[in-house]
Order: sequence, then C-alpha cells, then structure tokens
Amino acid sequence: MGRVADMADVSVRTLHHYDQIGLVRPSARTAAGYRAYAPADIDRLRQALAYRRLGFGLREVADLLDAPPTDAVAHLHRLRGLLLERRDHAAAMAAAIDTELSTRTKEPPPPPQEHPRTPGPRLYDTIGGAYTTTRRTEPRIAAQIRNALGPAHTILNIGAGTGSYEPADHHATAVEPSPVMRRQRPPGSAPCLAATAENLPFDDRSFDAAMAVSTVHHWQDPLTGLREMRRVAHRVVVLTFDTDQPGWQNRF
Repeated sequence: MGRVADMADVSVRTLHHYDQIGLVRPSARTAAGYRAYAPADIDRLRQALAYRRLGFGLREVADLLDAPPTDAVAHLHRLRGLLLERRDHAAAMAAAIDTELSTRTKEPPPPPQEHPRTPGPRLYDTIGGAYTTTRRTEPRIAAQIRNALGPAHTILNIGAGTGSYEPADHHATAVEPSPVMRRQRPPGSAPCLAATAENLPFDDRSFDAAMAVSTVHHWQDPLTGLREMRRVAHRVVVLTFDTDQPGWQNRF
C-alpha cells in the first residue's frame, strides 16, 4: 500500500479511507492480509484523484466513477471537458478583474489571452455524460422559476439539458442541441427537439412562456436567441450569470 500511496502522491490514510467508503477498494489481499491493488484498481484511484482535484466531493466522485461509460478513455474525455469549462470560467473571472483594475487605476487592461471557448453544444457533448451526477436541481431556484412562469400552461424550455428545472405540472416542450444531453433525459420527460436558441422551429407566439436556465452564456448569439424567445412566447423567463464584465445584469 505504501508504494501505491507514493505513486499516487497520497497518504496511506487516504487509501484506507477510500477503501472504507468503497470509493477505491483493492481487488485482493496478500497472504499476510495486506491490501493488493490490481492495475484496474490503480486506474480507478487515478481517476478518483483527478476528479477530486477538480473540486468534486467524494460522493460525486463515486457517482462519476460508477456512471456509464466507465472505460478510461471516456473518463479522460470527460475530465478534459470539465477542465475546459473551468478554464473558460477562470478566464471570464480574470477578464472581470482586469476591467475593474483598469477602472480603478485608469490604465488600459492587458490584452486578453487567446483561449477560444468551446461552443455550448460541443462542450456538453464532451462533459455532459455525467451531467445528471454532477448537477442537481436546487429547490430554491426551481421555486423562483415556477413563480416567474406565473399562470403559463404551455412552456418552451430552451437549452433544456436533462430537464432539471422543467415544471412537471405544465405542458412543456424542450429544445437541446447536444445529443449527449438529450439521451440523459429521464423517461416521461417533455418531448425534446434538436435545435438551438438562435433558430427555434416554432411559429410566433406558440407558447405561453419560454424559459432558459443557465444556458444563455453558451449561446453563439445571445441577442438573437433572446429575440427568438420573445418571438415564440408571450412571456420570457431567463436565469443566467456571467462573470465577463461588471454590470452583466444590464445586458438583458
């Protein structure tokens, strides 16, 4: 066990804890009763540590490791997507800080570094395989969305993902461009079309309300997408958060 701990750069105590909670259990024990880690066990340990470094809790890591697909290549693709998402978020925060520094010091902000963002649909094709595990519905947000929808009966959910915030007691239609996300929608959920916010395949005023939850920042053209929402629905409900610049609320 000591050699495995040294190789993974963790303590023996950590390995004991992972074994006790069932996160990474050795496949066998030696005749003397020591834990014996097989190559597959070590691969799982490496994957667990990679997710931990991304900030996931132990329960989330266990769900990620046990969620299909479980092969090493799939986990690497998933990790890469999560890292790209974190990079984009960090770059946006750095840009906001640069803008604030420029305002306070009266000096021009440094030129932005060239890190092209991964477009929303392709990003979620990469990281979306574990979305139902890593993203959970927040009851307080769900209540606010329901309140904002008001008396609407027919609802269009744009950038719907797995349908976390779709009100079950409304007649809903979903739009989601990522096939990975569409495949994770639970049985009995609202019908889901493959389309983008910028080109909604519906007639004018087809719905009582259109909703978009934590998706606008992934759209290629947010203004066009918002205009489309206004076109197809009588009421628009948007939940978004951007860190690119101060005063982001005023964009809408």
